Amino acid sequence: MSRRKSKPAPESELVESEEASSIKPISGAQAVRNALAKGLTDIDDIDGFVRTQYGKEIPRQQISAYKSQANKKAGEAPVRRGRRPKAAVEGYLAPPPAAKGDGDLIDALRALKPLVAKVGADKVKELADLLS
Repeated sequence: MSRRKSKPAPESELVESEEASSIKPISGAQAVRNALAKGLTDIDDIDGFVRTQYGKEIPRQQISAYKSQANKKAGEAPVRRGRRPKAAVEGYLAPPPAAKGDGDLIDALRALKPLVAKVGADKVKELADLLS
């Protein structure tokens, strides 16, 4: 099957199409960046601004993605969701819960062996007395 060739457009239509192509439509991302530059931070406000100023409809999820990308490029820390870190006690984070069992004690003693060899048994005993 062969395609039909389209007829060339008359010159008057070509001039109009060139004028129309010289006006560049704004992208959705740029429209959101412009809204953020105006100081709008709420997604509803940004959506309303983009609709009235540019006549574009951008999905809320897309606006949120553009907003997050713009904030990331601006160097702002992203808002994290989820659990908060464990509370600090006197400036230190709480240690992880100690596991019960003899295997942990043996592993701890194996980790202490190079320290004993390096500083001596007496110094390790002094250190243990200081910590207890």
